[in-house]
Amino acid sequence: MTELAGKTALITGGGSGIGKAIASACVQEGINVVIASRREDVLNNTTEELNGLSKGKAAYVACDVRKQSDIARAVKFTKDLFGTVDILVNNSGLGVDKYVIDCPEEEWDLVLDTNLKGTFLMTKEVLPLMKKQKSGYIINISSQAGKHGYPQAAPYCASKFGIMGFSEALQTEVRDFGVHVNCLCPALVQVPAPKDKKDILPGVLQTEDLASTVMFLLKQPRHIKYEDIGLFHF
Repeated sequence: MTELAGKTALITGGGSGIGKAIASACVQEGINVVIASRREDVLNNTTEELNGLSKGKAAYVACDVRKQSDIARAVKFTKDLFGTVDILVNNSGLGVDKYVIDCPEEEWDLVLDTNLKGTFLMTKEVLPLMKKQKSGYIINISSQAGKHGYPQAAPYCASKFGIMGFSEALQTEVRDFGVHVNCLCPALVQVPAPKDKKDILPGVLQTEDLASTVMFLLKQPRHIKYEDIGLFHF
């Protein structure tokens, strides 16, 4: 997808953090963006910022990715507004800081339903559009916790390992109708993004690092495929 202007991206968790940085990079390339998350106040403020960047258009839709009805509404909203979905970024995610022995079932379910099931549900809803147009990019945000286990992070690790496997399996299913699936596996990212350079933490990735990686992927010739992209501070 080398020509980006006029394309449409749907970005979950797009109101802040990594999702906001990706949305900002998209609109500056002339991509129309719909950001989705649960907090409508944050979405509204971010959308105003994005529309001030002047190239691509931005809109928002409140959406809990754990709920199929919300996802269907978000995809319909995007299609009605911009005609289709060319790019899907599954970025919504959360974690709980608990040892397995202390982790309540409902907290396990919250993490897995948000991070992994939400990725599945949103992808499933968007795929018919991409299949019809025989093109599309699905970018799933995993983590180094999707490759390595860490203490007090079993639900998060399980969800991110799951996203890795889901992405690999999905690519085998959608390649024949021209859809690229990429999985980003960043190390620690400073969120929220610091407002002043003096507040940047040493040795930690910034949200813009992930945004620039997403734009790099979208600008590659369609015959080029990258897999399981690890990002580390150097």
